[in-house]
This record gives sequence, C-alpha cells and structure tokens, in this order.
Amino acid sequence: MSELTVADRVIKVFADFKKVPRDEITMDTTFDELGLDSLDGLNLIFELEEEFDLVVPDNKVQEMKSVRQAVEGIEALIDMKAKGIDPNAVAAEEFAAQQTKLKEEKDAAS
Repeated sequence: MSELTVADRVIKVFADFKKVPRDEITMDTTFDELGLDSLDGLNLIFELEEEFDLVVPDNKVQEMKSVRQAVEGIEALIDMKAKGIDPNAVAAEEFAAQQTKLKEEKDAAS
C-alpha cells in the first residue's frame, strides 16, 4: 500500500472533520464552501497539527482559506521542519521586522 500524499492526508482530515465523503472535497474547495466558521477553522488547524506532528504559526493560519492553501502551507512547514528551521521563530522574526519598519516609517513621517 502506498503512502498518502500530503494533499490526500489534508483532504482526509477535512472530510473526517466535516463528516463528508472525501470525494466531495477538492484542492479548490474553500473554507467558506465547507461552511467553516472561525472556531471550526481553529479546530481544523489543531487536527492538521496532530496529523502532521507540527505547529502551524498564526501568520500561516491566517493565510489558509482553501484546501490548496492548507496543503501548500503544510508542505512548506514539513520542508522547514526537515531542514531544522523553526517556523514559529521565523514568524516572530518577520513580525519584529514589520514592526520595526512601521516604526521607522512613522518616525520618518513625523
């Protein structure tokens, strides 16, 4: 038996979570089409984190609006994990850089 792809596993998590047949969910299915509210979205992220044994940073969660985006996000996190990169540390550095840039722009405008 072959291993499931990341996409197959993500679709399985979505289908199990929504209690619908897997063939009703495609890569192009959006969270809105699945009727997910914000609480459902958080619970679904927890399910994905458990399935893939990783932590999805908040900035990545906010970017996920479809099955395709969830798959691409999970694949990127798996790749980072394999390379020994902490995605949460990267997200914190990106946030700090954005805050510094905003402060510099505000100071320059004053």
